Amino acid sequence: MLFLGESHSSGRLVCQMQLDLLIFGGGVAGLWCLDRFRRAGYSVILMESRALGCGQTIQAQGIIHGGGKYALRGVRDFTAVQSTKAMPERWRRSLAGEIEPDLRAAQVLSDRCHLWLPSASMAARVLSWGFMPLLAKGGLLSTPLQELPDSMWPDALRGSALAVYALAEPVVATGSILDVLARPHRTRIFSYDVSDLQFANRRVQIADTLFQPRSVVFAAGEGNAELMRRAGIHEDLMQRRPLKMILLRGNALPTLFGHCIMHGKTQITITTPTQGVWQVGGEIAEKLATQENLENGRRTAMKEIRHCLPGLDFSGVEIAIYPAIRAEARTAEQKRPSGVHVSRVAPGIVVGWPTKLSMAPILAEEIFALVHDELKQPGDYNEPSLPWPTPPMARHPWEEVEWFPAC
Repeated sequence: MLFLGESHSSGRLVCQMQLDLLIFGGGVAGLWCLDRFRRAGYSVILMESRALGCGQTIQAQGIIHGGGKYALRGVRDFTAVQSTKAMPERWRRSLAGEIEPDLRAAQVLSDRCHLWLPSASMAARVLSWGFMPLLAKGGLLSTPLQELPDSMWPDALRGSALAVYALAEPVVATGSILDVLARPHRTRIFSYDVSDLQFANRRVQIADTLFQPRSVVFAAGEGNAELMRRAGIHEDLMQRRPLKMILLRGNALPTLFGHCIMHGKTQITITTPTQGVWQVGGEIAEKLATQENLENGRRTAMKEIRHCLPGLDFSGVEIAIYPAIRAEARTAEQKRPSGVHVSRVAPGIVVGWPTKLSMAPILAEEIFALVHDELKQPGDYNEPSLPWPTPPMARHPWEEVEWFPAC
């Protein structure tokens, strides 16, 4: 319902809107929530202050983790393994159009990841004899690891690996996921300036529009901190884990999706989001976070990459490093959370962090359950349009960085 009234705070004539739900955050978490609630008949608007996917979603490598990465920690993070175990199949069904949301139009870059043990590492030999076969048969993963014969190794790993395993964790193009999730709901997604945002008495005013939502959801990643502050919520619920992600660019770079395993950890994780570009994360991204000198960081990165892939020639390759922030629910000692976090932080306000891209479906279902339990059913509201712009799609990291010759 849309009508005109006077703002109590400024005396200005404002547009007022009643609706079921106001979602803040246009990444994969917020868009998945928007889709979930609108399919259930709720009147919903999503607000994004920058660009759809800006920050964590567009920076993500797009791997739909199914517990493999956590299990490789020596099966110490059993909770995380269990939380993510069902995600590859859940996403596959959406990507096949079998369940909602229908993601058939999204781009699947690979239907699997490879795990490899580098030939240059003695520790890898120990893993190849003991832990990796145990993990392959241990039943911890949604789909077991499959050791591949040499003839089935990706070209990028020939001459570099001691052993190669296939893990049925798909890799998606994050930009295409954002586009497919947003497309059916474009008339309900709007840009706003966070400096115009005010909360008072369960009402939300943005510039000259006063919203009267029955509930509010904060799903804005790092932006949740400022949203909570403006809503008068001073509890410190969020942590930031800084990373420095690596990009390589070169016409001769082969396509690769996988993890190099060293010392029981994913030392580097490589994806190929577009031809001739590698996106590199893993333990190396956390290691580089503490390095202030970018030139030294580039040298460190190339040393690690060459150690993991000694058989590849990196002549003519360029490198870039970009900062990334993992905004998550706060944990003891700022360790990575094991699963999603959803909580009601004030009357009518729910906040959530998915932890991983792959967990967005879990987050949306938990938020839906919490809000639906409070609202019971959709209200009787129409959905008038607002004269506000739609936010653009975020640009990919490799479109914005400064490139340097690889050391």
